[in-house]
Amino acid sequence: MSQGEDPGNYSESRPGRGDVAWSVVLNGVLVAAFVIGAIPIVAIVHGFIDLVLQSKIQSGADWVAYGFAFTGLFLGGIFFAYAIKYYLSTAMVLLTTLVGAPPRNGNGTTKTNGKALNRINGNGNGYHIDLGYHPFVSVHVAAYNEKRVIERLLTALSQLEYPEYEVVVVDDSTDESVVILERWRNRPRFKILHRTSRAGYKGGALREALKIMDARTEFVVVFDADSVPFPDSIERLLPLFYRVSDGTSSRRLEAAFGRTDPPSEPGKINRRAEVAAVQSYQWHVLNKSESWLTEAVRAEYAGSYMIERPFQDAIGALKMIAGTAYMIRADVLREVGWGTSITEDWELTLKLYTRGYKVIYTPWAETPAECVSTFGRLARQRMRWAEGHTHNVRKWFLPIMGSSFVTPIEKLEFLYDASYYLQAALFVVGSIAWLVSEVVFDTHVPGWTALLGWSLLFSNIFALPLMNLAGLILEEAPARDVQGVVGALVLSFALVPFQGWAAFKGLISKDEGPWFRTPKTGRVTDEVKHLRRLHLLRRWIRGRRPAGRRWAPPASPLVTPPQHSATQGRRWLGWVVVGILVLMFGSLALASLGAPTVSAAGNPLYLHGTGTPPSCTASTVDQAVGTQSTACAVQSAAGGAVDTWSFSNLPAQTVAAGVWTFTMYWTGGTGSTNDTVSIAAGVSATSSCAAFVATVPAVGSTWTATYGSNGTNTTSPFTVSTSASQLPMVIVPGGSLCIQVTLTHSTGGKPSMLYDGTAGVADTRVVPPSIVVPESLLGFAGLALIVPIFASRLIRRRR
Repeated sequence: MSQGEDPGNYSESRPGRGDVAWSVVLNGVLVAAFVIGAIPIVAIVHGFIDLVLQSKIQSGADWVAYGFAFTGLFLGGIFFAYAIKYYLSTAMVLLTTLVGAPPRNGNGTTKTNGKALNRINGNGNGYHIDLGYHPFVSVHVAAYNEKRVIERLLTALSQLEYPEYEVVVVDDSTDESVVILERWRNRPRFKILHRTSRAGYKGGALREALKIMDARTEFVVVFDADSVPFPDSIERLLPLFYRVSDGTSSRRLEAAFGRTDPPSEPGKINRRAEVAAVQSYQWHVLNKSESWLTEAVRAEYAGSYMIERPFQDAIGALKMIAGTAYMIRADVLREVGWGTSITEDWELTLKLYTRGYKVIYTPWAETPAECVSTFGRLARQRMRWAEGHTHNVRKWFLPIMGSSFVTPIEKLEFLYDASYYLQAALFVVGSIAWLVSEVVFDTHVPGWTALLGWSLLFSNIFALPLMNLAGLILEEAPARDVQGVVGALVLSFALVPFQGWAAFKGLISKDEGPWFRTPKTGRVTDEVKHLRRLHLLRRWIRGRRPAGRRWAPPASPLVTPPQHSATQGRRWLGWVVVGILVLMFGSLALASLGAPTVSAAGNPLYLHGTGTPPSCTASTVDQAVGTQSTACAVQSAAGGAVDTWSFSNLPAQTVAAGVWTFTMYWTGGTGSTNDTVSIAAGVSATSSCAAFVATVPAVGSTWTATYGSNGTNTTSPFTVSTSASQLPMVIVPGGSLCIQVTLTHSTGGKPSMLYDGTAGVADTRVVPPSIVVPESLLGFAGLALIVPIFASRLIRRRR
């Protein structure tokens, strides 16, 4: 690696007056934010006392009216705590980056003197560090049916500008991805492992990657299949694990929170022992111009990764690993291991913090990726996130809150994260309750006027849009991207019922549900280049530098200081804030009663049989791939061989409208074989499919194909889809999804359909449309229909 500049606030330097002043200002702002955020809670207590003393409740109607008023204020107050955080992070990051930022000269560098806070002379947005050698890096990818994007990722990984690395791909695919990956199996640096099951989902796949990675590995980088990392991604992540000493004991910008570093020899590069992982910017821009929804997702990520996360990093709050575009120390990963949660990144984050490790954030290794392109896919993705997130909050609540390694400010952030996916639901329910009390009953909490109520409502509404807008400003994004801010606001409320239900399910269920893959399109609508120098953010994240000096490669070997224990002297403010919010969110710490695990009609669904193969009896269909070495077989018949499979005792749900597909393995047949397969699907209100009525394919559409040496499909397997999109299919509680296959012989020898075999051999399967929505939320599903209508009136797209 080439020599560069001092790694910013990761250098060790004696605190100056500016650092002390910064600490005072930062603490003052945090105290003020806490006071402002507590106003609605104080108002509730004061109003209730006045209500009792004034004896205003005279009847049952009064109880209802004041019940709405107090509910609106209480829920609005909880969301206000989130709004204050968003306002605070937006204001602090913008003010400290926009005010006094030095001008740039014509070649894109910053004109400053030696004492400037943001002296930039490195390459691009980051800096390089010379360790005297190149630590070996293993890049891990967990893939499942990513045929549209996997080769794009592998090509990008083959072009990484780093001499010592490998790529390990663990693939669970059942689609054409298997063939694509085979072409990469024997290429230098690449290791391809194919699994025949999805055991453990992404976490399980990454666990296998950990087993086969090179023994020399010092750092692991994880990318999702839709990522397209820049060639210098490794070099942008690696330096943040180190700091350069100037020979004194340092007390950096975060000194207010009690973190210090021991002194060491000047110029020595030390491993930051407390840092386990570095998360970078998931830059969702590849297809941002595809629709209003992709623009909304792009704006949402800009606010989170350019405002919220830099603020968290600066104040020393808990920071999440976000599933992709991050680097983690291999020794730490071997120590903590991978879990099998459906949100394995959040689970890993909590494991690290309970062991005293930290996660830091940088936007300077930004990784372009896709935006989710349809509302159905986005809803299903966010439901998985919400369920897994809340399930892990319940599981790790006491270990995090009781850990001596987790600082008060990190515990405060964890409490914010605890109900993260419920915040929009709190806002909607609270706002409706307040409007009912105000408009219908004309009732106020004593001391809380209509003006204050409207102020609370609108301050809550504008928090997220302003943060997203600020993120786009810091990126210096094109003006066209700003229209996504409105779409993101609409989207946040459209997702309320889906995220709310999933978060509640994760809180009360004994086990997590299945992992639903988010399909990728592979579309790229916009040219993507590295973000500009991000000189605006550099002051905030990297902080004050030692005046007028550069660092040089160390004269002695790299030394890693010993792991130190939890920091001491924590500020009383952190404990006060934690204590207050523990009372607000304490219900999340209660262990729920175990709930039975139920199955959902997911994708794909594999056909199974009972009895001794190959003469099996058609029985069930579910998400598990068959394991029989000898597959079951059904031979065609002249009048049609009809068999039915059932997925029984399902919870209430709806299979959305869309195209159904069927992949069939077959064997046999002699001469001019030409047989026909016809597939039908429907529901039964009971656990039996004996009398089910097929609704797929619908009238006017077909779901059939010919196969055999003289048929349309001459090789096995083949896939056939419905000729048109099908209507939604509603499954009642305890009902069954029924799949019927008819094999009709026409000419030649009689072939047989194979099923219930291993993956890639005889795993005949059916794939319903992508999203499965709980039936109890169908009343809210209309939100998905009005979102584009509403957004189209607010957003005028410029082509």
